[in-house]
Parts: sequence; C-alpha cells; structure tokens
Amino acid sequence: MKKVVFTVSGRRLEVELDDSFAKYLSNDLAKNDISLTGNNEISQLLQLYLKSLQREYHSEEQIKILMNKMEGLNW
Repeated sequence: MKKVVFTVSGRRLEVELDDSFAKYLSNDLAKNDISLTGNNEISQLLQLYLKSLQREYHSEEQIKILMNKMEGLNW
C-alpha cells in the first residue's frame, strides 16, 4: 500500500492505495494539472472526477457493444 497526499482548498488529504493504482492515480493527477505538492481548487478535482466518469461511461458502452456482438456469434 502506498499513501498519496494532496491538498484541496488548503486542506491536506491523505489516501492509502494499492501500489499500482497509486502510481496510475499520481500520473493521472499530474497529467491533469493536479498538484501533489501544492494547493488545488475543488473545481479542478470536480472536473477531473467528471472526466473520469465520462471515460468509465464510454468504457461501459464499449463493453455492452462487444457483449452484444459476442452474443450474436456461435461459439
């Protein structure tokens, strides 16, 4: 387990995550201009959260499409 620490609106937050997910999260935060060393605005995190939900939505839609295609195949 690895701790990821960041600050939101002056409040220090600490989360403990699986090592590989912590690395993924740290990279994703950095890509989206979320600082692990400085202060972040709530609006920045909300935008990132909504982007993540959008990616999840699109992934679920793609899974549904693939499952429907697979159901149509004779295995």
